[in-house]
Amino acid sequence: MFKQKFIIYRAITMLGDLLILNIAFLFSLYFSNKFNSSSENEFALKMALWVTIAWIYLGYSFKVYNSNRIEPFEKSFNNLFQTLFVHILVVFSLVFLLRTFALTKDIILHAYLFFIPFDLIWRLFLLFWLRKSRSANDHFRTAIIIGNGPMASQIYKILQTHKGYGYKVLGVFDDSNSGASNLDLLTDGNLNDAQSFCEQENIEDIFCALPLTEATKISEMLSFAERHLIRFKIVPDFTAIHNKPFAIDYYGFVPVISPVAEPLSNYFNSLIKRFFDVLFSLLVIVLILSWLIPIVAIIMMVEAKGAIFYRQNRSGLNYKTFRIFKFRTMNVMESDDEFSQAKENDCRITKFGKFMRKTNIDELPQFINVLIGQMSIVGPRPHPLKLNDEYRSIISKYMIRHLVKPGVTGLAQVKGFRGETADHSKMKKRIVADVFYIENWSFLLDVKIILLTILNMVKGEKNGY
Repeated sequence: MFKQKFIIYRAITMLGDLLILNIAFLFSLYFSNKFNSSSENEFALKMALWVTIAWIYLGYSFKVYNSNRIEPFEKSFNNLFQTLFVHILVVFSLVFLLRTFALTKDIILHAYLFFIPFDLIWRLFLLFWLRKSRSANDHFRTAIIIGNGPMASQIYKILQTHKGYGYKVLGVFDDSNSGASNLDLLTDGNLNDAQSFCEQENIEDIFCALPLTEATKISEMLSFAERHLIRFKIVPDFTAIHNKPFAIDYYGFVPVISPVAEPLSNYFNSLIKRFFDVLFSLLVIVLILSWLIPIVAIIMMVEAKGAIFYRQNRSGLNYKTFRIFKFRTMNVMESDDEFSQAKENDCRITKFGKFMRKTNIDELPQFINVLIGQMSIVGPRPHPLKLNDEYRSIISKYMIRHLVKPGVTGLAQVKGFRGETADHSKMKKRIVADVFYIENWSFLLDVKIILLTILNMVKGEKNGY
């Protein structure tokens, strides 16, 4: 019943997407005043068929409809955005190939401007409905946990707390701690009791949190589960390596477990991010920097004569050095070896420079670096070479931040971890945020960081000195 309900949910999701997509295109076509004959109506029907087939194929390719549990909205949104991005390319390719009808870019633009917001509202509604449905008492899979160690305690708390996973844990069983309390987890019997309990209560899933050294017991419980058509899930203990996500590959019949690569190592994800970087940076350069640079130059000439830009070597992707663009905010031009971090009430900072730092205006020329391809809009902030030499041997995972392009803004910055880092604990917090961003990237997370950055610019940065 549980599986059937979720199949229905996925079917409803897809039908809703297709309905909104076709309505968007048909409205855009018919209200464009370009349809006056039956042949053009026939073209509209062919267009609807094409966008429908393309969406279904891409939706399953990017796993928009393949989820078997509630996913975080960011992951679901990221899959949807990938599908949408390629779908737009496919539709434009169709227009290019079918030269019989002048389907203008305005018609396509209006169609997607209608589709995107309404489809997002539709999906938000469905996610809310599914969470409510899975939290209901009559919509769950029954499960037990075998084992009574740290991982058993963790999976028990997760399944009990997050009802959206759709499980109700009815018992915990373990040979070594029967009837005893360990890590606030009370066991209900040994493994023999577990088998009897499964038969009596029609248990649907077994979560095995036994140590992998207990191969005999695990094998026995797995055989029992297979005989009684019970799903068997192993909960391995990876706490020694910080619970990173892992994937299993098979070399012949030998399973090999390895950490899952960061999302931006995926070519398509990096392509989406680069496309957005180019588009966004062009807008900033044309609409803002084109008039801002002359104004800043005039003010700087009056207050402190010298160069408009401050260019310094920074480490970027794969630890390659590049020269960063910034508006000069100090009355000195330090070399890499002479570099020292700006401090509160630093006498080197000019009055206008202090204003630019507070509002992040001094960072805007870095959109030139973004357009060139040396930086991204969002990512770990690039540190001066001297700071890298100082911290790479002190702080764990420091060098991981160079697995992606550095950003004009980043998660660490919007969380308040910016400014002077003379205290090593401040740098550690910054690195934790950077690593989290790299390991959990999504397009929605980028958008969220950009919006928070703009908000901080309006409010004024607390540590912008």
